[in-house]
Amino acid sequence: MLSGCNQNEQKQTDKVEIKAAPTLTNDATTYAHKAWDLINQIDPIVYTKKVDQIDEQVRKPLRQLSTDWRINVKMTDSVTEGKYALCRKALTSLDTWARETKDNSATVTQKQADYERDKSQCKDAIANPALGNTDPKR
Repeated sequence: MLSGCNQNEQKQTDKVEIKAAPTLTNDATTYAHKAWDLINQIDPIVYTKKVDQIDEQVRKPLRQLSTDWRINVKMTDSVTEGKYALCRKALTSLDTWARETKDNSATVTQKQADYERDKSQCKDAIANPALGNTDPKR
C-alpha cells in the first residue's frame, strides 16, 4: 500500500491498486504466434458472414495486434521479422476481407483468396522457424 500526507484523512475507498505493466517484446516470433492464434480464432466469423460481429470481434482485435506489432518490432532491432512478416500481412488481408464482406463488395472473393494465400504463407513461416527471425547484420 502506498501512503502519503494526511494519512488519517484517507478512506479505505481511496486506495489505489498499482499493477505491473505488461511485458513487451520485440521478438517477431511472439507476434507471429499471436497472429496465427487470432486469425484462426476469428476468421470463422468472416467465413460465416456474421456481419454484425465483424467490427468488434474481427477488425478491432486485428488492428490492435497489427499496431502493437508495428510499434514493438522494428527493423533496427537486433532480430527482425524475416518470414514472420507474412503473418502480419495475413492480419492485414483478413482485415481487408472482413471489411469487404461487411460492405458486400464486388471484390470480396478476391480478398478472400488473398487472405487464404497469406494465411498459408504464415503457417509455413511458423512451421519453419529458422526462416522466421533474421539477423539484419547478415
